[in-house]
Amino acid sequence: MDKVYRVVFTGLLRTEEYFKNQISLLGVSPEAAEEILKKTPVVLKEAESLDYIKKYARAITSAGGNVNIYSSDSTGHLGSHPLTIPGMSSFTQCPQCGHRQPKKELCVKCGHTLVNHTKG
Repeated sequence: MDKVYRVVFTGLLRTEEYFKNQISLLGVSPEAAEEILKKTPVVLKEAESLDYIKKYARAITSAGGNVNIYSSDSTGHLGSHPLTIPGMSSFTQCPQCGHRQPKKELCVKCGHTLVNHTKG
């Protein structure tokens, strides 16, 4: 059975402005970039070619996005390796600007300190 690979966007590696500018160079509209950020974590791409998925993931990472690659069989059922997508407990929301991101000490959007504001 063929594997299906997914690129899952999990947050920002750089600032939101940098990500939006760089992702636009890849042909992503400002509206689509905003949706990606709102719906994090979100599946960005799905394909049967691991080489293609790796290339896509590298492009998103170069644009300032944090991604993970996951696999399952072509029916979407998990194979012998479980499909692990970080749960919402791995993320936090900035109390100042509302940006959701993987837990970090500072909000990547506004720079607000999040150490005491991480949600579990």
